[in-house]
Amino acid sequence: MPYYHPARDMQDTFYLEYPKVLLRSHTSCVQVRYMLEHKPPFMIISPGVVYRVDEIDPQHTPCFYQVEGLVVGEGINLANLKWAVTESVKRVFGPEYKVKFSPCYYPYTEPSAAVDMGCIMCGGKGCRTCKGTGWMRVAGAGMVHPNVFEAVGYSRETVGFAFGWGLNRLPMLYYKILEMRKLFENEISLWDQL
Repeated sequence: MPYYHPARDMQDTFYLEYPKVLLRSHTSCVQVRYMLEHKPPFMIISPGVVYRVDEIDPQHTPCFYQVEGLVVGEGINLANLKWAVTESVKRVFGPEYKVKFSPCYYPYTEPSAAVDMGCIMCGGKGCRTCKGTGWMRVAGAGMVHPNVFEAVGYSRETVGFAFGWGLNRLPMLYYKILEMRKLFENEISLWDQL
C-alpha cells in the first residue's frame, strides 16, 4: 500500500533501518499478489509469520503465525463467511463451542467482523486469559471491499470473503495453555501440559 494510505496508520509493526525492511503485519499481501495473477473463482489460504508491536499478555506476542483465507466467486455472501468460520471452530474444538461475530473495522473488508469463541480456560465465566470477558478473539473476517477488487483489475460486481486466524491461539486454546508466549519459550514443562 502506498505510504500515504490511511490504513497504514493502524498497522502496528516493525521497520528495520538496515537493510530497509518492513516486517509484515499480516499475510494479506499474499492474497493481493494472487489476485493480480489469477481470475475468479478461487479459494486460497496464505499462511506465514507476522510481526506486530503488541504488548505481551496471555493472548499476544510481537511475533506469531497467521493464516488468511480468501474465497472469491459468484454468489458469495456473508452467510457463507459465517458458516465457514463457525464450522472451522466447531470442527477443531467441538460442536458445543459458541462463536460470536461482532462488528469491527478492518481496512480491506466491509462489512467486517471480529470472531470470538467461548473461552475454553474458564468455560465462559471470565478469567485472566480471556481478560474476564468469557470470550477469546480467534479471527477477523469480512466481505472483501469492492475497491480491493477494482484495484486488482476485477469488476466492481466481484464478491468474496476473507478471514484471518492467529494460528498460535488455536493450540493455546486446544491444549489449554494459559499464555501464548509459552509456545516460544522452549520450556520443557509445556510438554508435560500436553
